[in-house]
Amino acid sequence: MTHISTREPLPPARGSWKGRLQHVRLQTKLVVPMVLLAVTPLTAIGGVAIYHMRASLRENALQRLQFDTSFKSRSIEEFLRGVQEDLLFLSQMRDLRGLASRKSRASVARANVEEQLLLFSQGRRAYYQIRLLDGTGREVVRLNAERGVATIVPLDQLQDKSNRYYVRGGLALRPGEIYASPMDLNIEDGKIEEPYRAVVRYATPVAVTNGAVQGLLVINVYADHLFSLLEPFPPETEGFLVDENGAYLGFAGASEEKRFRYHLALGRHLSEDFSEGEVQAILGTAHALETPTSFVSVAPVRYDNGTDFWTLVVSHPRTRILAPIRQLTTFLSIFLAGAVLLSALMGVLVAHYIARPIASLRRATRDIAEGNLKRTVEVTTGDEIESLGTDFNIMTAKLREAQERLAAWNEELESEVARQTDRLHRLQSGLARADTLASIGQMTASVMHEIGNPLAAIKTKIQVEEEEGDMPSHCQALLSEIVGEVDRLAAFLRSFSRLSNLGVPNIEEISLSEVVHGVETLVSPELRRRGVALQIEVAENLPEVEGDATQLRQLLINLVLNAAEATRGDDVVSVKACTAAGTPTIEVTDHGEGMTQETLQKIWDPFFTTKKEGTGLGLAICRQIVEDHGGTIDIRSERGRGTVVTVTFPPKSN
Repeated sequence: MTHISTREPLPPARGSWKGRLQHVRLQTKLVVPMVLLAVTPLTAIGGVAIYHMRASLRENALQRLQFDTSFKSRSIEEFLRGVQEDLLFLSQMRDLRGLASRKSRASVARANVEEQLLLFSQGRRAYYQIRLLDGTGREVVRLNAERGVATIVPLDQLQDKSNRYYVRGGLALRPGEIYASPMDLNIEDGKIEEPYRAVVRYATPVAVTNGAVQGLLVINVYADHLFSLLEPFPPETEGFLVDENGAYLGFAGASEEKRFRYHLALGRHLSEDFSEGEVQAILGTAHALETPTSFVSVAPVRYDNGTDFWTLVVSHPRTRILAPIRQLTTFLSIFLAGAVLLSALMGVLVAHYIARPIASLRRATRDIAEGNLKRTVEVTTGDEIESLGTDFNIMTAKLREAQERLAAWNEELESEVARQTDRLHRLQSGLARADTLASIGQMTASVMHEIGNPLAAIKTKIQVEEEEGDMPSHCQALLSEIVGEVDRLAAFLRSFSRLSNLGVPNIEEISLSEVVHGVETLVSPELRRRGVALQIEVAENLPEVEGDATQLRQLLINLVLNAAEATRGDDVVSVKACTAAGTPTIEVTDHGEGMTQETLQKIWDPFFTTKKEGTGLGLAICRQIVEDHGGTIDIRSERGRGTVVTVTFPPKSN
């Protein structure tokens, strides 16, 4: 025997979390979890993304700084390499080698060498001295250059440089080798020649034919030029050259005070500005490091053999480097805060949306009671509310289905009515246009009779009076104006009568190619008079059409003349006859000012015209001819780009 228990489950204890949760409103039960689920992942992901973005931007900034510093160090290396190449080039000059070997100390040989050195120094503003010394270290020839002016030192002012360290070092080398001196203060005879102006010297032995060293060639370069190669720097960025021991050789930047403070003459050392660890890092390999106030990028200036000659140190202010990162971080933080706020708001809205079924069910019950059978509810809470909603929907399902079927029938009926109404409008439009044209045709005959004959009589009477010559002179001008107006009215009546004289087209098989070329012959003189060129393009194997050749020529003449009137002088009107999708087509194109959309909607109306002297019947006649031939005519126009008129004809029936 099966026993079924009818007891309801015991409620949770009041002090338990389930008991406390029972007394919380349903909306609160939904809002808190939804907000947490929306905000927590976004906050975590956004924070991690901003952190990694900052680290990546910081690393990229340091790499860029290091790259810029390495590039500047290479510019110094390239310049010094050029000095060495110039030195080797000069050492191979035959006259200079002969002068160094004492075999040719004649004034002519010396003059040749001096002239060659003067020529060589042109454009080399960084070389302030070029010296040729003999094997004992005494000057043979010296060229001084200052502010771009090169001069040869007289013989009585030449000096003995045998005690100079760079002379001894250079003479100890083999031919082809180069001695590079450290940067010094240009001390000569115990005194500084140019106060606070450091120099660098390059020397190479000068050998004679047998390879023996007979002299030394020296080029002196002011260090100012080396520092100029480093500039310009961004604002607050500063550059320094230091030797292998960390002593400052010079400064590059905008501050004149620092240019003096870090000059070689003052013997300042890196340790005065950096900690011991930072000094060791700067004198190490090329890299970038960070100090409390700046980012420092370091790059060696290497000699040709790969050994470090000097070290280039560039200091960048932290504020300038980090400012873009801070700005982007601030922007992303604000964006993240907005996204978090939006996510929280969305969580509240979603929770509210989920909590709405009860209120929705209540409102739906009232609507049904008031006779609104369209109202249904969707409840998926999984509790009694969902059961109540399901019962409510079952109760209203059949009424809703009947209402939906009725709505569908109404929609179908409305769609059919709209379709038939549109068709009726089109028929009415066509009938109205046909009625208008018919009325115009009936009116034309009456107008021609009632107006044309009196106009002819008026013109004849005036001409007779003019021939007799009895009228006063002041009336002569007035009668001439009257005759002109009579002629203008007569021309209007002739244009007006064309609409009624179209008649039924005489249908026969005709060649569009012949029609186009015939029109070309007729309108070319008029187009040449207007200064407009006509371009004809007729496709091969153009099929024949059934139509009236005379009316088609009239159609094409009207279109070409309209295009010519719209075209600017010295422009082209093109006529193209071809087959498009198996349909014979004629296109007439001009490059005039084009028409507005408002004008395009009115151009088919009789008597509508934008011309000062037009009748407004030309396009109406063209449209009537095309429709009488069973074709279509379409106009595409754009302001400033011209107009294209496309006429299509039905293919010839077999």
